[in-house]
Amino acid sequence: MKQLMRLLSYIRPYSLQFSISVVLMAAVGALDAFRLLLIGPIFSSVLNPGSRTDAIPLLELPWGAHKVIDLHQLVPKYSHNVLNVVAIALVGATIIKGICDYLGTYLVNYAGYGLTTDLRNGLYKRVLARSISFFSRYPTGTLISTIVNDVEKVQFALSTVMAEFLQQFFTFLFIALVVVLKGRKMA
Repeated sequence: MKQLMRLLSYIRPYSLQFSISVVLMAAVGALDAFRLLLIGPIFSSVLNPGSRTDAIPLLELPWGAHKVIDLHQLVPKYSHNVLNVVAIALVGATIIKGICDYLGTYLVNYAGYGLTTDLRNGLYKRVLARSISFFSRYPTGTLISTIVNDVEKVQFALSTVMAEFLQQFFTFLFIALVVVLKGRKMA
């Protein structure tokens, strides 16, 4: 735990980028759940020509004054055709999800690579400050190999793995929320 806290102290200079990336990855998860919610209107309104088109309900909330979230609330009013409304919502959600995913991944990687650079610089300073007897006990090649490989593993964990973890965690969270809200009895 002590090592983890020490490692996390390196992320402080990059906390703004990391926080923004968490918010963007949460948006990616929410937009995945939103696209899942669009399956209902596709089958009930778009593929069923005899259905009612003045309201396209997405989700019924168990709390609040507006109990039903309607797709017409999220898409511009000039588009009255059900197919257009669902298509705009689907394409718009996909585009916004892609932008949020790209920016969130970029910011996580920026914070991860910056943290790794700071960690590597601190490690080199500590190694260079060692005495000559330290270098006689440990071969230089072994030290450099260990430093490069260990920092490389930290870099991979804090950039690529962290971005993927955040995206999958928020996707799971929002889809589970949609499942619970859509089918409370079945969930």
